[in-house]
Amino acid sequence: MARGERYGPGEEAGDFTPGDFILTHRHNVISRLISLGEARRFRGADAPYAHWSHCALVVDEEGSVVEAESTGVRRSPISRYKANEYHLVRLGAELPADGRERAVAFAIAQVGQAFGYLALLGAAIYLLTGWPVRLMRRNHQICSGLVVRALQAGGLLAELDPEVTLPGDLAKRFGVRP
Repeated sequence: MARGERYGPGEEAGDFTPGDFILTHRHNVISRLISLGEARRFRGADAPYAHWSHCALVVDEEGSVVEAESTGVRRSPISRYKANEYHLVRLGAELPADGRERAVAFAIAQVGQAFGYLALLGAAIYLLTGWPVRLMRRNHQICSGLVVRALQAGGLLAELDPEVTLPGDLAKRFGVRP
């Protein structure tokens, strides 16, 4: 069973398993918009899930992550999140070794792709109206779409639509609260 582990500012996770992922709360314009939109979706007991505005897939045992940033998809050290709170979602047996290999291979193959501004707009329309608008451009990714597609390549999360799934949806699916 999957579990989330919290790491506060100044703390760093260790013992990484490729195919796991992180959830975090960023402090930039896009992240604020994501959190505002998620606050419309997650109410009542689900309200804490709106806290999450970014996610990334762990791709090696040193803790490198592949993530979709406003500048595009890149590989980064997890240490860049040391100053912030993040949760490492350890998928355990929910994602077997061969699935992890496929998820990591998918994520690494996306490095260099552009950020999905149109996909983010489609997700915003979905959050505001409830209409699942898919404004996807080929080879463009948002962070949660990248993580969902990678995990789907590994055989997990078939029930999720990567084009309208946001970090809060992943947090809810795996029970990760701030």
